[in-house]
Amino acid sequence: MSRRTLDGFVPSRLSEARIDKHLAQGELALRADVSTATISAWEVGRSTPQVDRLMRVVEILGLRMDEVIDVPVEERKLGTLRELTGRTQAQLAGIIGVSTSLLAALERGHAKLGDAVAERLAGELGVSVTEIRAAYERGRARPPLD
Repeated sequence: MSRRTLDGFVPSRLSEARIDKHLAQGELALRADVSTATISAWEVGRSTPQVDRLMRVVEILGLRMDEVIDVPVEERKLGTLRELTGRTQAQLAGIIGVSTSLLAALERGHAKLGDAVAERLAGELGVSVTEIRAAYERGRARPPLD
């Protein structure tokens, strides 16, 4: 399964929180059901976590997602808002009653965002419909990939 890159992930915040909780990487890995090598790679920025795995770690550490994902409010796209809730595209799509492919297209700005879907997204992501529409427009306006 292809997953999009987690924008704004701050590895140092994860390692600082783990150390503050007096947890070894291996103990955190065991509790989160990931490998010690995975935790190590995330903490040094060698790899970026998948949002659902990061959510497990964040919960264990007693953090919020916005403490390890740092994207200014005015730069957040739909995908960022979803990631801040710790949900994958498939999870959120199922909750709001759309296909994963439609949600992915909305996040890229390649599908029209209707009022009903905007309202369901706002409700599930804990933001206003205005914020959903602004995040959607940011996704549409992003520069093309090289």
